[in-house]
Amino acid sequence: MTDTTTNAKTTYYLILNRQLGKEEDGKYYFYTNGNWVLDTKCTILDRLMGFDPSEPADSPYAMGNMDIMDTIEVITEQQALQFIADHTAG
Repeated sequence: MTDTTTNAKTTYYLILNRQLGKEEDGKYYFYTNGNWVLDTKCTILDRLMGFDPSEPADSPYAMGNMDIMDTIEVITEQQALQFIADHTAG
């Protein structure tokens, strides 16, 4: 019998110290109201790449903006679980 389970690597992110996100199987999600919701606006990836929406599309400064990249940090799974616990009404 073949094992069909996967060992998906998950990376957790904290945005502006207040929004939890994750990347799993190449997709990005936000933790919102107790659920993981798909990041349909590419907010996480944009921050990771330093995308500056205030720059014109053809600007060499539209990507790699360190100020924007500094708004997101990689955190551990344990830190993500603690964030969820701390922000769960109870």
